[in-house]
Amino acid sequence: MTENESGHSKNMGTLYGIGVGPGDPDLLTVRAARILSEVPTLAVPKSVSDGASLALEAVRETLEGRKTQPDTIELVFPMTKDPVVLDQARTQNARILSEALLRGDVAFISLGDIFFYSTFGNLLDGLRRQIPGIVVRVVPGVTSFSAASALTGAPLVQGAESLAVVPATYGSESLEQVLDTHDSIVLMKIHRVFPAVLEMLERKGLLDRTVYLAEIGTARQEIVQDIRTLKERTLPYMSLLLVRKNLRGTGA
Repeated sequence: MTENESGHSKNMGTLYGIGVGPGDPDLLTVRAARILSEVPTLAVPKSVSDGASLALEAVRETLEGRKTQPDTIELVFPMTKDPVVLDQARTQNARILSEALLRGDVAFISLGDIFFYSTFGNLLDGLRRQIPGIVVRVVPGVTSFSAASALTGAPLVQGAESLAVVPATYGSESLEQVLDTHDSIVLMKIHRVFPAVLEMLERKGLLDRTVYLAEIGTARQEIVQDIRTLKERTLPYMSLLLVRKNLRGTGA
């Protein structure tokens, strides 16, 4: 839990950052479900103003069990590296959240863990500058790669083995070093660079040590043991690769 009460307005609610897990409603934590069943306002992150929210889909069952539905606010996070556009979005999102917090508590939901490759971390830096005294409480969630490992039926690491979790967009030289250095590797954000990653894994003799998982915990969930079959496909954003050099067999 992260909390800072210095200068906190008595009229301002608490901002909850809630990791809702990879998508399966059963993987929502008890604490997350309790807060979501009571909080008056729900903040939903979206990459574009008219896009669907996978995080909202993951908590829909919990929300449907409420006597009254929370107010919902949408926070748009542009998929760009343009600093001007990003700064404008942060300012706008901070304004929307500030207005909502004056009405009471707000829960910001995000897939996986709230502090693991989540938009919440970037948002929080700006919020603490723009809303002095804001109170923030963080609820961790199950990460996609933890759920992925469970689905394959084999541990990610054991004993003295090392684990790296990196975006596949890391850069070829850095990615090669990670693959050479660690016993198990989780490659996130593979959808745009899969052909290059596939070639690299083949060159290093790791294809048979790699499992592909996509949209974990949803009706669209997919597990592929032979990733060569994915070569000509367009992969979804919510996909990853588990690379285990010391593979002991899987139950997938």
